[in-house]
Amino acid sequence: MQTYWIDPIACDGCGACVYACPEGAISMIPQQEGFWYQSETASGNFFHAELFPGRENSGKLVTLIKQFAKLNAEENQAEMIVIDGPPGIGCPVISACAGSDLGLIITEPGQAGLHDMQRVLGTLQHFKIPTILCINKADLYPQGTQEIRAYAKEHGVEVVGEIPFDESIPQSMINGVAITEQYPDSPAAKAIRKIWDEILEKYIKEDA
Repeated sequence: MQTYWIDPIACDGCGACVYACPEGAISMIPQQEGFWYQSETASGNFFHAELFPGRENSGKLVTLIKQFAKLNAEENQAEMIVIDGPPGIGCPVISACAGSDLGLIITEPGQAGLHDMQRVLGTLQHFKIPTILCINKADLYPQGTQEIRAYAKEHGVEVVGEIPFDESIPQSMINGVAITEQYPDSPAAKAIRKIWDEILEKYIKEDA
């Protein structure tokens, strides 16, 4: 008699085996991977989640959070939903991008930053999502910043702004407060507000 078993590392939890099994011997057991939360902030409602240690961070969690955020936005007639996408080009990134009207890539000068930007840009272009670019810590490596600008120009991607290196950023992160609130007059906070205003003016209001 043959014995079958499921490899927990290779299993993605898609459930295809349940439908394919001719004997109906497989069933899916619901598992809780963590908790999701809705918080109130100065900028509006904030939906986020906490994974249990060692649990898989898949696109399913991102999709779940987006669904709750969309329902809340419709209920409160919110004009937009801002999604903070994870790094890389894996499942969570694809889930974050799905259905988006605009992609903002934040990169940093250097070979690693340029390479990651190219991968994310390729993913967004594959899904035909309009994309713009922001360069963080732009003043630390001017040559690398110019390389990013040259690549963006070659591929028709607008650079909407640059954020300088600012020690106020890690300090505000330690305090758990946005830099625009904690240090509103810092160089980074001013640059972030300028970039945000430009995005609203050029990309959001035009589509409204």
